[in-house]
Amino acid sequence: MESLTVIMTVRNGMPYLEEAVDSIFAQTLRDFSFLIIDNASEDGTRVFLEQAAIRAHGKRLSLRVERLPVNAGRTGALNLALGLVETELTAVMDADDISARSRLERQTEFLGLHPEVVLLGSDVAYINAQGRIVGEERFPATHKALRDHLPLYNPFAHSACMYRTGAARAAGGYDPSFFYAQDMALWIAMLRGGGRVASLEEKLALIRKHGGQATQNADMAGERALDNLRLCEAMLGLPGLGTSARQAALLRLACARYGLGEKKSALSQALGAVAEAPLHFFLNPLLWRRLVHSLLR
Repeated sequence: MESLTVIMTVRNGMPYLEEAVDSIFAQTLRDFSFLIIDNASEDGTRVFLEQAAIRAHGKRLSLRVERLPVNAGRTGALNLALGLVETELTAVMDADDISARSRLERQTEFLGLHPEVVLLGSDVAYINAQGRIVGEERFPATHKALRDHLPLYNPFAHSACMYRTGAARAAGGYDPSFFYAQDMALWIAMLRGGGRVASLEEKLALIRKHGGQATQNADMAGERALDNLRLCEAMLGLPGLGTSARQAALLRLACARYGLGEKKSALSQALGAVAEAPLHFFLNPLLWRRLVHSLLR
């Protein structure tokens, strides 16, 4: 019996959808189900997925396509997909990214050997709209390092993640109150529920950067800022955070409040970060790493 389902949600996914789907069809692991939610697409997505279903049948792959009559939003579509999964493991594939051929095999192998891990990511490379590699990112590999880096940035690229379906559901799934950071909200919820995480030191996903993404849309800056504020507040509840990570979380919260015009609250949060350990603040390796990370990006 299959133990893995790959989920993808798509709305108006052309022209990147074909590469994304083909990268799943080409996986070295063959024993999995592929579930695609077509979120009321209005471009050529529906026709392409009809053709993909025919190709999947010829390749003896299990592909299920669910078409929504109205746009349920990204979070709603993701929760619908998660609710339809019947396997122990769920892998995520965004409709504009590309998976390395060995991705599913490597991740299922790791999770089979490490039953305590509920969320697994990997290193990634970044590609532009034309598919050319424009950068790469290496993430920490261990639970503690990944948890401590969450206040700095999200070390779990959505299309590089595989998780235990039951753990994601127990954490509440993708929080519908988040407009664009629903993936990071889920990772934090899984950690706050006591789950352990890991990441493979291999580039198993190509993450595409292009102007059509919510993270690049200037009109959505307000929604992104509010999501960021709530993420920062949730991070402070992560179990086991050390001084360096707490200072990083408080400083990120201060920046989020400042970005929303809450200058007094921002100053209070920043002073709170310093007060955690005044001397350590200026030597905090996580804060220096965040500065380097921002410059490299």
